[in-house]
Amino acid sequence: MEDVIVTAAKREERALEAPQAITALGAEDLSRLDATQFRDFAAMVPALSFTSAGVGQSQVSLRGVTAGIDIGPTVGIYVDEVPYGSSTAFSNASSLALDVGLFDVSRVEVLRGPQGTLYGAGAMGGVLKYVTRAPSLAGDDYALRAGVSATSEGGVNANAAASGNVVLADQAALRGSAFYARDAGFIDNLAVDREDVDQSTVYGGRLDLLFRPSDDLDLRLTAFAQEISRDGVPAADFTLSGQPVDGEREQRRMKDEPFEQSFRLVSATVDYDLGWGTLTSVSSYQTAETSFRQDASALYVPVLGGLGLAFSAVAADQDRSVDKFAQEIRLASEGDGVLQWLAGAYYTDERSHNGQHVVAYDLAGAVSPINLATVAIPSRYEEIAAFGNLTWRISDDFDVTGGLRYARNDQSFEQIASGLLIGPTPRSAASDEVVTWLANARYRPNERSMVYARFATGYRPGGPNFVVNDPVTGLPLADATFASDSLKSYELGYKAETAARDFTVEAALYHIDWSDIQVTTVAGGVSVIANAGAAAIDGAEVSVTARPSPQLTLGGSLAWQDARLDEDAPLLGGVAGDPLPNVPEVSLALTADYELSGEGWRPVVGVTVRHVGERVASFDLSAGLPQYELPAYTAIDLRLAGTFGSVEGQLYVRNLFDEAGQLSASTVLSGAGGPAQVTLLQPRTVGVSLTTRF
Repeated sequence: MEDVIVTAAKREERALEAPQAITALGAEDLSRLDATQFRDFAAMVPALSFTSAGVGQSQVSLRGVTAGIDIGPTVGIYVDEVPYGSSTAFSNASSLALDVGLFDVSRVEVLRGPQGTLYGAGAMGGVLKYVTRAPSLAGDDYALRAGVSATSEGGVNANAAASGNVVLADQAALRGSAFYARDAGFIDNLAVDREDVDQSTVYGGRLDLLFRPSDDLDLRLTAFAQEISRDGVPAADFTLSGQPVDGEREQRRMKDEPFEQSFRLVSATVDYDLGWGTLTSVSSYQTAETSFRQDASALYVPVLGGLGLAFSAVAADQDRSVDKFAQEIRLASEGDGVLQWLAGAYYTDERSHNGQHVVAYDLAGAVSPINLATVAIPSRYEEIAAFGNLTWRISDDFDVTGGLRYARNDQSFEQIASGLLIGPTPRSAASDEVVTWLANARYRPNERSMVYARFATGYRPGGPNFVVNDPVTGLPLADATFASDSLKSYELGYKAETAARDFTVEAALYHIDWSDIQVTTVAGGVSVIANAGAAAIDGAEVSVTARPSPQLTLGGSLAWQDARLDEDAPLLGGVAGDPLPNVPEVSLALTADYELSGEGWRPVVGVTVRHVGERVASFDLSAGLPQYELPAYTAIDLRLAGTFGSVEGQLYVRNLFDEAGQLSASTVLSGAGGPAQVTLLQPRTVGVSLTTRF
């Protein structure tokens, strides 16, 4: 088994030597899973949880750091070294985690535990990093891939991709890639008599230019574009007791729920070797524009009907956008001296928009002239930070590391609104200063094993709040600002491999204290942001890879999490001891691949088992989000791969026994008797993929 190289500490190192919990899924791992999007590999990462309304519309959490519907992201999403998306609490960035098309990705790195020192705001649960293939000066190479599959109760899915690396001169190389994936869907909408309403397409491409004028200087220019289009949501209607309202994969939506997202990113990375250190600059600019509709008829039709307003349907048309410039510059020491250090600075300027239009339809199906709500929330976020790490090698076997980050952000927003259900609030601004830090110790009993202890902190920024005053007294009903929430993580880990590298093990125990949890609540009939209560999370993880014979490779990961409120949180509808939503107590992934004897084509047969334990979708006493219990599920995948000359082929069956696993549930429309909208695991899917490289 080969070494796995990661960049968790913003310098290359072996994953087995990094003093923190890391999962790295390489290109071969992703190919084995036939992974084309986030959902296809998520279950393979210990302690990773997510909710989803379909591709492009997911909320990711690590190690139980989630309050259900999160105000802002708790996991940082990166493309190479560029942070994705908005950092503010006003653009719903937590539910729009970037879903990168996975062709021509070198690896996916998942850093578990707070990463506040090196990665800053929003990385309090960890970091999900998509590392793309870099251009190479070693020579030209090309690859083509095509796949087709069929989903039970759905249709035919297809994907295709191409990539190429061209050496332009001795000092330059260009890498380009393009990809397309179509998912036929499997959910039927009975209200409008449409089948497979959740069908989607994802397509895009990347151009990456490497220029190396000398052995000491690298300049990398990258442009990345991606489009996501989805007709509906892969969610079925269930009662709050867990029974299907109609069929197990059926919904009733009075209005279609399309989703569109356009993402653009350009970046420039400069690495200059000074001999005694490496100077790195990462400049980037990105735009993300998202529009989607939510059919809110199940909530608003009965509520407004009780007020004498008769409508046939109500839909919330929503749009989100972010324009973000980010600049990081850092200097890292070279070599294996007694002291190793890294120091840097970071700046970001983000302008986000949150637009909502609640549209009512009269009994004839025409748009009603009554304006229920039209909202525009422009916001701006600026942050400047300084950070650094210092490692002291006390001996060849023992070293300690300390890290510190100081960050200051300035935020402003305004709610421009009109309509029956909402009104405007004036522009508000606030500043926030946060210090995060890291301390770890690493001991190597021998050259093949390592024990570490790690303490780290993380945070999400606070900010200005919606202005709500008592109409009688004129006094404010909510604080003018909400505070940053923060957590402290204590971790003890062990990593080891055998001399022949045919067996590796990684294990970690951790405890997290999370305070001042950011939540949404209501003051004077207006939604505001507040800090509510505290949570504690205890967990254990273990990952094992073994090759007992040259033909057989085994892998497994297990995560146990006890994530619960540490004190009463009335704003969440929870009491001390209640479990945090969407966090399974146990999750498990097992893989086995065996190479059969074959002339020339080297057949490999493999199996993957994915198990996710029971979860809850909310808190028992929540007034706005009624409780729904998500049952445990287990899915089994099979594959048969082989090589035919220059063509690599794979036949696979995903979800062999057609398990109707429930990934997540939204009960935001259930307060007036509407159903729980439960996102389901893709049904049994049988497919084939072919890849050629030349």
